[in-house]
Amino acid sequence: MNFKEWLMHFRNVDRPIGDLAIDVENDKCFPDTNDEDEIREHLESHNAMDAALDTFEYVYSFYKEDTKP
Repeated sequence: MNFKEWLMHFRNVDRPIGDLAIDVENDKCFPDTNDEDEIREHLESHNAMDAALDTFEYVYSFYKEDTKP
C-alpha cells in the first residue's frame, strides 16, 4: 500500500492528518510513491504551507511504522 492509499483512510478525521488526506485526494498529480523525498519535493513545489509539510513529516513516520514488513 503506497502512502496515498494509506492516507485516504484518514479523510474523515477532524485533525491535521484528515486535512492532509483531503488535500492529497484533491491533488490530481500527487505522486503514487512511497518515497518520502519525492513526496516532500512535490508538496514544496506546489507551495505547501509549513504546517502542511510538518504534518506530512509527522504522518509519514506513522505510515512507515504501520507498513513495516
